[in-house]
Amino acid sequence: MVRTAADDTTRLWEGLTRAHNLMTAALEKDLLPQAGMPLAWHEVLHHLTEAPGGLLRFQELAKVSGITDSGASRRLDQMIKAGLIDRQSCPTDRRGVYAHITDEGRTAYKRAHTVFVRSLAKNRELLEGLSLPT
Repeated sequence: MVRTAADDTTRLWEGLTRAHNLMTAALEKDLLPQAGMPLAWHEVLHHLTEAPGGLLRFQELAKVSGITDSGASRRLDQMIKAGLIDRQSCPTDRRGVYAHITDEGRTAYKRAHTVFVRSLAKNRELLEGLSLPT
């Protein structure tokens, strides 16, 4: 049987999906008990630490996190209750709302990111073998 470019692309996609799922599970397994937060919270805090002033509009945060606006709203509400972020009104658009990382959120992110990086290194073999077909 002749291997086609479509076969190679399909295999690459399957490998990426498998590696993503395995790495996500490994990161969750380490982050929850060691840092007290799920991977999704770490991702939100990461985006906020990278944003100017630690601020991102809810819609932008949903977009960069790859979730729906309603999913982001639920996630951010949980993080607000945990004291990791707060809500700030947009001064130029009264309908706009920003998520802002709190000092407690920055501290929690630093702790979680240390666990995240250590877990990536520990589970690096899950990513081995991924390469573009030649």
